[in-house]
Amino acid sequence: MASSSGTKAADSSGPQRSLSRGMTRMSTRVVDFPTEGDDALDSGVVPSCLASIAPIFRVANEIEKDNPRVAYLCRFHGFEKAHKMDPTSSGRGVRQFKTHLLHRLEKDERDTKHQLAKSDTNEIKLYYHEFYEKNIKDGEYTKKPEEMARNCQIATVLYDVLRTVVPANQIDKQSQKIAEDVKRKREQYVNYNILPLYTVGVKPAVMELPEIKAALRALQNVDNLPMPRMHFKPTNPDDKSTMPTERIKPVNDILDWLSAIFGFQKGNVANQREHLILLLANIDVRHRSLENYTELNSATVQHLMEKFFKNYRSWYNYLHSKSNLRFPEGFHRQQLELIYIALYLLIWGEASNVRFMPECLCYIFHNMANEVYGILNSNAHHVSGETYQTVAHDEESFLRDVIAPIYGVLFKEAKRNKLGKASHSRWRNYDDLNEYFWSDKCFKLGWPMDPKADFFRHSDVRQPANERTNQATGGRRKPKTNFVEVRTFLHLYRSFDRMWIFFILALQAMIIVAWSPSGYVTSIFDADVFKSVLSIFMTYAFLNLLQATLDIILSWNAWKSLKFTQILRYLLKFAVAVVWAVVLPIGYSSSMQNPTGLLKFFSSWTRDWRNQSFYNYAVAIYMVPNILAAMLFFLPPLRRHIERSNWRIVTLFMWWAQASFSHWSNQSSCSLIPIALDMAKDFTGKSDEDLFKKIRNDDYMYSAVIECYETLRDIIFGLLEDEADKMIVRQICYEVDSSIQQQKFLFNFRMSGLPFLSERLEKFLKLLLAEDENVDNYLRQIINVLQDIMEIITQDVMMNGHEILEEAHYIEGQNVKKEQRFEKINIYLAQNPSWREKVVRLHLLLTVKESAINVPQNLDARRRITFFANSLFMNMPNAPKVRDMLSFSVLTPYYKEDVLYSDDELNKENEDGISILFYLQKIYPDEWTNFQDRINEHKNEYSDKDKSELIRQWVSYRGQTLSRTVRGMMYYRKALDLQCILETAGDGGVYGGYPAQILSEIDEKDILDRAQALADLKFTYVVSCQIYGEQKKSSESRDKSCYTNILKLMLTYPSLRVAYIDTREETVNGKSQKIYFSVLVKGGDKWDEEIYRIKLPGPPTVIGEGKPENQNHAIVFTRGEALQTIDMNQDNYFEEAFKMRNVLEEFRKPRRGQRKPTILGLREHIFTGSVSSLAWFMSNQETSFVTIGQRVLANPLRVRFHYGHPDIFDRLFHITRGGISKASKVINLSEDIFSGYNSVLRGGFITHHEYIQVGKGRDVGMNQISLFEAKVANGNGEQTLSRDVYRLGRRFDFYRMLSFYFTTVGFYFSSMVTVLTVYVFLYGRLYMVMSGLESEILDSPAIHQTKAFEEALATQSVFQLGLLLVLPMVMEIGLEKGFRTALGDFIIMQLQLASVFFTFQLGTKAHYYGRTILHGGSKYRATGRGFVVFHAKFADNYRLYSRSHFVKGLELLILLIVYGVYGNAYRSSNLYFFITFSMWFLVASWLFAPFIFNPSSFDWQKTVDDWTDWKRWMGNRGGIGISPDKSWESWWDEEQEHLKHTIIRGRILEIMLAFRFFFYQYGIVYHLDIAHFSKSLLVYGLSWVVMVTVLLVLKMVSMGRRRFGTDFQLMFRILKALLFLGFMSVMTVLFVVCGLTISDLFASILAFLPTGWALLLIGQVCRPMLKGVGFWESIKELGRAYDYIMGVVVFAPVAILSWFPFVSEFQTRLLFNQAFSRGLQISMILAGRKDKMTASS
Repeated sequence: MASSSGTKAADSSGPQRSLSRGMTRMSTRVVDFPTEGDDALDSGVVPSCLASIAPIFRVANEIEKDNPRVAYLCRFHGFEKAHKMDPTSSGRGVRQFKTHLLHRLEKDERDTKHQLAKSDTNEIKLYYHEFYEKNIKDGEYTKKPEEMARNCQIATVLYDVLRTVVPANQIDKQSQKIAEDVKRKREQYVNYNILPLYTVGVKPAVMELPEIKAALRALQNVDNLPMPRMHFKPTNPDDKSTMPTERIKPVNDILDWLSAIFGFQKGNVANQREHLILLLANIDVRHRSLENYTELNSATVQHLMEKFFKNYRSWYNYLHSKSNLRFPEGFHRQQLELIYIALYLLIWGEASNVRFMPECLCYIFHNMANEVYGILNSNAHHVSGETYQTVAHDEESFLRDVIAPIYGVLFKEAKRNKLGKASHSRWRNYDDLNEYFWSDKCFKLGWPMDPKADFFRHSDVRQPANERTNQATGGRRKPKTNFVEVRTFLHLYRSFDRMWIFFILALQAMIIVAWSPSGYVTSIFDADVFKSVLSIFMTYAFLNLLQATLDIILSWNAWKSLKFTQILRYLLKFAVAVVWAVVLPIGYSSSMQNPTGLLKFFSSWTRDWRNQSFYNYAVAIYMVPNILAAMLFFLPPLRRHIERSNWRIVTLFMWWAQASFSHWSNQSSCSLIPIALDMAKDFTGKSDEDLFKKIRNDDYMYSAVIECYETLRDIIFGLLEDEADKMIVRQICYEVDSSIQQQKFLFNFRMSGLPFLSERLEKFLKLLLAEDENVDNYLRQIINVLQDIMEIITQDVMMNGHEILEEAHYIEGQNVKKEQRFEKINIYLAQNPSWREKVVRLHLLLTVKESAINVPQNLDARRRITFFANSLFMNMPNAPKVRDMLSFSVLTPYYKEDVLYSDDELNKENEDGISILFYLQKIYPDEWTNFQDRINEHKNEYSDKDKSELIRQWVSYRGQTLSRTVRGMMYYRKALDLQCILETAGDGGVYGGYPAQILSEIDEKDILDRAQALADLKFTYVVSCQIYGEQKKSSESRDKSCYTNILKLMLTYPSLRVAYIDTREETVNGKSQKIYFSVLVKGGDKWDEEIYRIKLPGPPTVIGEGKPENQNHAIVFTRGEALQTIDMNQDNYFEEAFKMRNVLEEFRKPRRGQRKPTILGLREHIFTGSVSSLAWFMSNQETSFVTIGQRVLANPLRVRFHYGHPDIFDRLFHITRGGISKASKVINLSEDIFSGYNSVLRGGFITHHEYIQVGKGRDVGMNQISLFEAKVANGNGEQTLSRDVYRLGRRFDFYRMLSFYFTTVGFYFSSMVTVLTVYVFLYGRLYMVMSGLESEILDSPAIHQTKAFEEALATQSVFQLGLLLVLPMVMEIGLEKGFRTALGDFIIMQLQLASVFFTFQLGTKAHYYGRTILHGGSKYRATGRGFVVFHAKFADNYRLYSRSHFVKGLELLILLIVYGVYGNAYRSSNLYFFITFSMWFLVASWLFAPFIFNPSSFDWQKTVDDWTDWKRWMGNRGGIGISPDKSWESWWDEEQEHLKHTIIRGRILEIMLAFRFFFYQYGIVYHLDIAHFSKSLLVYGLSWVVMVTVLLVLKMVSMGRRRFGTDFQLMFRILKALLFLGFMSVMTVLFVVCGLTISDLFASILAFLPTGWALLLIGQVCRPMLKGVGFWESIKELGRAYDYIMGVVVFAPVAILSWFPFVSEFQTRLLFNQAFSRGLQISMILAGRKDKMTASS
């Protein structure tokens, strides 16, 4: 097709081409940015199996406008290559791609014309020459490195096309010469990240920095290193030799040398090369003179060695191994240190998921460092024995031989966990596999690692029946390592045994004292009471025995992996505990005079041992370890010395033990000048000193006066052009200065004239700032006012001002009139930005008054200014110069969240007719008005398209979007640029004006380039867009939109980097395989540009939790010594970005024991708490946690961990210790806090700082909040089972352990216990009522004075109301805004039913925490980050809260009703109300909070719609592919998911808990009138007959409906009639003959409903068995019936209240009080009544 238009006519020897052939597909590296009118071919449809041809299509797009014909030839060349790569079109998407490309080529062949020649051959050749001359030939001196890289790539593709069109022997010499030059330059110009290392010609400013040059020079020192040798076979067919030839492989630097030796990937080497250079440069330049800066400081490399290998040293010391950090003689030590550091970085950079296993990396490094030493030592000394070869390896050998086998183990273990549903004890997680390397058994792996070694042994759950198990690789399941995460609450005792022992012993002692004859505390000094108290040591012994037993039982599945010494310690501890559990009771019994019971039994053992002191001696011996521990606690230096000691006795011992004021701060200079003027005008004294003393009392006022004087002098002096005029100004200033020095200011100047002078100055400054098209008029006005000012100064203010004027006239030598002075002024100076800034500043100083009118009206602006001003007075480290600051990176994980709202999303209306844009216009009316003013300014001249884009940004910056986060984080870069420029200018430049004056003195380009270079050196921002490559290829509009918007972000912010996981398809042995890569890209001119590509051993995100895996794959692309982790729902503020230098200095400030922080905690501002009461509650709760909460956790409790972002990590510390999070499936669901645990366990230190803040969004809807709370509760349940919590609980001292417990898992356990307390109380009272015990107690004359007991019971109501959860909020608001405001907010929160909300969330925590520990089922719950002021349907609420709240609420309701009907206690007591009210409040909160806090819940039309929707949902059938929100059956099946995977212990406990519901029937039937007070067991038996009969009748009706309901309706109606008649007959007999009463009917409902629920719960647990016998459908129908009943009971009150319109209005006011108080139109939002005028504006 192409040849027919010229190629074949001109050159008959051209290759034959046919377009009637197949097609292909491109990698995720899609190069074309989609624009309007582009063909879909150029939008990323190239299949991944044809990734190599993607650049061809990018080049075609690049040159499309310049020469369409050449672009067509490029696409044709791409088509031919695609056909050669996949001639059968077997690859995924290849056939569609080829077909599409073929249509495009046919169209282009017709439409494109030649421009440079008449044939394709000459066209491509001439264009190739022209492009080279224009863009490449001298480009190194005129173009940027990235431009040259792109041009060289285009030229390379053009030459490939040329070679396709023209036969090889006919290519002219000029083209060949150009190709050689392009090839040479392409090696120099590659896409780079920060440092263009090999660029020639004009180098960027960053490469001219001396620290970069020194670091690069150090790495390029490869002297004395043995060069790697490459082996290859001769390619000449005439060569008869079969021996392989050998040659030296050239290397450029140390990393190249290591890559050649070990086979690291090019992308990894390039990435770590830049990484290491930046580390060395940033550390080395700190506090170092830049003169004669050529070499690295040796201390720099030693510092890095210490940081990188501290964990390695701990590892080999722990294993009693020798270090392989060895330094052969004859080599420069710094060179060897750099080799070791580079080796570790290369290992880490290519380790993929193995990065989560730091000790595994230590093992790999240990062996590879040994190889390095062997190679170097062999070369230097020619030692005999083991020799190390310097043979070069291919670039994937390290990945293939080292990482892939370990990844394979991870992958197979991940498959065993069944997506996190399998028990933790059945598979090995990251910790298990990493802790394999905590034992010297790891050395049995060998090096190279033996694939048959024990570590690689595994047995898949299912094996083919025809294959025998290979003993080398199969066998039994590998045991857990060191710890087993068994699902049991006993972990709480095992991890925090000291706390529980303390509580139990204290309780026992208090009971003994309370039951003593006197009952006073002082009775403990009584001998008998004290002897009884000593019995606590027996309890202590039994509790220790329990702990030793749990150690054995709970770690049983790990015993095969334990070392002998560990097993021995467990057994010895158990044996010792048993001995003490026997000895102490014996000793105690021997001390008793007349023992009874169990003591008598022990006493018989003692026989003649009647020595009273035996027990005391035994107790003393028993307490020796505790006494020693207490001594070490009070002597920390001794404890640290012992922990580090290698003495054998100490080792044995350790083996056994295992052991601000906030206010509106307006402290600016503005508003102080008017005050100073009034002060001077009204001053009555005669001494200068008195006046100046009054001014100096206020530092800000003093500074303002000086600034005002100097600025006015500069402004007037700059305006004047006449030298005589300037001399007058100089003389006036001289008079002022000399009068002040001589203290004659009040004598030489009149203060009374200052107000008039101030008035004229204000007019003068306004004129200078005004813009007048009539220049002459403008000039005349300014001259007039200036002359007035000078006249006032010389005549009204100065005593001898006229003398200055006369002197000027005399010097000038001519009689010039006074009116002619000051006429020559430089009017064009007003166009100078720097000068105008001075004018604006002086105008503010003179005019701004201290008034509330000048306080910003916008609440967020006021908050930000207040915080920033206050923070400047906090304890903050001094900021170093930018060059001396610590370098840092920011990392944000992103998955599929919103990036930038589209126009459709902005204007799409929900069911209430509300769009996002309309909503935000009403919520932020002042900001919308200001925005409209900005975009409608005439000077901006925005097009409609630009306005639309700006509106999208305006909305997106107020949501929780990626664009908001990126904009916020890029403020760091903006702040650094500005700080660099200001530092370059110095103080004079800063006060003189920025930026114009600075840049007029210093070359503008140089200073900006230098600032950008330093900013590049110090700051990197990486967004880990995990599926960016998939979004690029996707045909879905949302994915395409995300890709486009992310690309726009990269183009908008050139320093932004995006990391993603790319997937390509390759054919291996005839089968298509997916290959995975970590890729880093940046923005180019129009599209993304690939920087690094690192092949992975497999899919990286399937092993563990998604977010930490996403962070882990991208962390290799971060830079610097610190790393800030930022979530996708966060924001930053420009003013806060300036403090980053200060906060990073915290890392260098030593703390306790000379330890430096490893994590810096930062304050968060919750920006989503501005509208609804729920958002306000959560914002206050979160604010209290991230401020006063974390402040106390950090100091003095020292138990602050990492609770999420925006904490700043010591990056080098954490990348050598497992990363910034932990990723094991399910157990590390709360991945953030585990990084804090890991940091503390490995010797880290975590602090908290409140002088800097980062914005954060939170969930703002009831359902969103509940999902978030459920996720956190699930996470805490998993933490309870984890080894991290166990180890911290065992290693912390007692007080720190208590703090740790109650601020982490203990809080959730306490929440669950609070709920269980209600159950225990009510069931206990129910038992007392039903058994008659209560009435017997009340009637007993021996029991009196129960008031104290009643008061104790009443106090629990305070706890159940959730009031304690509000206390931290009140404290924080009090500290921030004053306690009067705090009290007011507290009252308002209570009026807005905050207690209802927090009581409801108490149920959420208790339910999900308890269920996680019993059954598992934890998972990430996506909460959504949208704007939530919409109505949630009843069906949605029922699905979400049915099992967690409604069921429990109804159970407590029945309990309270039964107790109220049958109980008599407290009826006459005033405390009855308090005892029962809290429980009724709990029930009401759990049943109705979702509707109270659901907008429009009591709107009648919404209620009707909700009921219709719920009935439809209940009736829909389930099945495969039917989602839970569509069918009750699908939802019901999903609700039992946790029971499908629970262990047998969980099933038994669930059944045991279900038995409590049988108690109702057993108790109530004996109180029925029909029972006639009979206590016979027959009554209970007959009740079961009734129950079974009712169930059978329901079953018959159900079966009849299914079988006869459709085809035999008459028969079905007859059946129902017969059942009805039978029912009426039975009821008549019961009423007439047996004495049944109406009250009995209601009582029976209360008796039998719980019984049916118990049968349902037991049936769900026994699902497999019931399915086998065919009863499962009956259980399902019973479940449907109960859900119908519960739904009606919960829905009925809502429906009744919906009849009354005022209820809906009251609810709206309740939910949105903050909005009403701010005058927001929330009613319009909820009602959906849009003002079209407002919306269109």
